Formats: sequence, C-alpha cells, structure tokens
Amino acid sequence: MPYEHLLNIIVLIIFIVAFVTADTRGKIILSLIIVSLFILPFIFPFRAVGWACYIGKAIFGVGCYFYI
Repeated sequence: MPYEHLLNIIVLIIFIVAFVTADTRGKIILSLIIVSLFILPFIFPFRAVGWACYIGKAIFGVGCYFYI
C-alpha cells in the first residue's frame, strides 16, 4: 500500500487536534480506537486485517475531522 504512510501522518494530525478538543470520555474512546487500528496489523499479520485497518484509519480520520 503505497500511500499508507501518508494516511498515517494525516490521521495522526487530525487525531491530535480532535484529542485536544475532546472531553475526558471522548479522549479515552479516541485513544482506544487509534491504538487498535495501529496495533492490529502487527498482531494479526494477514492481508485482510491490514486492509480493514487501512480502511478503518481513513474512516476514523474522516470521523475525527467531522468531530472537530
């Protein structure tokens, strides 16, 4: 996936802004989602899990953008 690193950078920047603006419960939920999206491909090294997390990162980034 050639654009995975670019997606990771964009999602992390949007996540940081959403994390700063969120309340305490929102911070916990956002942190759990982002950690699971970045850790799952290493725990389960299957292509399907990698693609699911790749798409999940994109959807998570869009969701954080709308949250802001």
